[in-house]
Amino acid sequence: MESLKLTIYGFLRGVRDSIAGFVLIFRYDVEMPENPRSSPTKETNLAKRRAAQQAEKKQKQALQKELVLWMILRNPYVHVTDGSRETKVTHRIVQCSILNGAIFGLSMAFFNYILLPGLKQVLGLFLDEAGPLWDYVRPTLTVVFNMLWVLPLFLLSKIINIVWFQDIADSAYRQRQGRPQLIGNISKLVADVLISAFIQMLFLIQAYLVMMLPLVGVGVTLSGIHMCMIHALYAFEYRWFNMGWELYKRLSFIEENWPYFMGFGFPLALITMYPSSIYVRGCLFALLFPVFIISANEADPVLNSNGYQMQLFSLVVGVSNRIIQILVRKRLPPTPSQSPRPSPSHFTVSHPIRR
Repeated sequence: MESLKLTIYGFLRGVRDSIAGFVLIFRYDVEMPENPRSSPTKETNLAKRRAAQQAEKKQKQALQKELVLWMILRNPYVHVTDGSRETKVTHRIVQCSILNGAIFGLSMAFFNYILLPGLKQVLGLFLDEAGPLWDYVRPTLTVVFNMLWVLPLFLLSKIINIVWFQDIADSAYRQRQGRPQLIGNISKLVADVLISAFIQMLFLIQAYLVMMLPLVGVGVTLSGIHMCMIHALYAFEYRWFNMGWELYKRLSFIEENWPYFMGFGFPLALITMYPSSIYVRGCLFALLFPVFIISANEADPVLNSNGYQMQLFSLVVGVSNRIIQILVRKRLPPTPSQSPRPSPSHFTVSHPIRR
């Protein structure tokens, strides 16, 4: 009974923390502390420190430029070193709202609820029986609109959102937590990002497969649990990445404390699972996701003390590890005198790391 109470408490705390971002966004930038003025002695000491750290900073900047090329517009470690002002969190959130809500969302609403009904009324004025003709005109107009406007804008917004989401997460993290921490070397960073994206793709496939189980209510429930967990991972991964957590640690932590993260991802999963159109779901996700990034940045996850770990990611991690091993063996065949080396990108969640 006590274990059930703790599970319910963790779930409700996750729900509360996830929607707290709708209030927390108004505190950002306003409460940003100003840099205190230093005395001449402190300025001299700072100047000496800056001079001593120039070589290290240049090396970090070179790594960051290389990381931009590898990660394709995803650079979570851009620091301001020239005294210029960082991008404001609220400014980026407003931009996301304009792009995903005003431009993308309203354009689809205008087409479906104003333009199409208006054209149907116009045809009715000139034709006595416009119904049969409208049955051909409406699908044609819908396909043309989706191909020439919705799909290109959807793809463009996805690319822009990747950059803006990262900018929001980095700016919020710097304001509240300080400078992000690098994860090892450049090759380890790239491997972590690429394999994380691959595991998330496999996890979405797993969620789709469990939804097809021939049991009333079971498939939908299990798929909903998957979507809650993946949405929580989406939001928290920016923070954990900036904290220097590697992939296996991120997945272990979310599996260990599954009641909290299931509750955290529940509101966004519920909203995005309701629409039948993939474009509407994508629009709602892109419109609301920046708020959940802020929520994750401020949240204090409730640790699960009942000892039960929900290993939803274990299967996809095992599949991804197997695929990587096969690809590495094909590219680098072992010599008779040398046994094959394990992949540097091999991750496992069989031994969870506790925080």
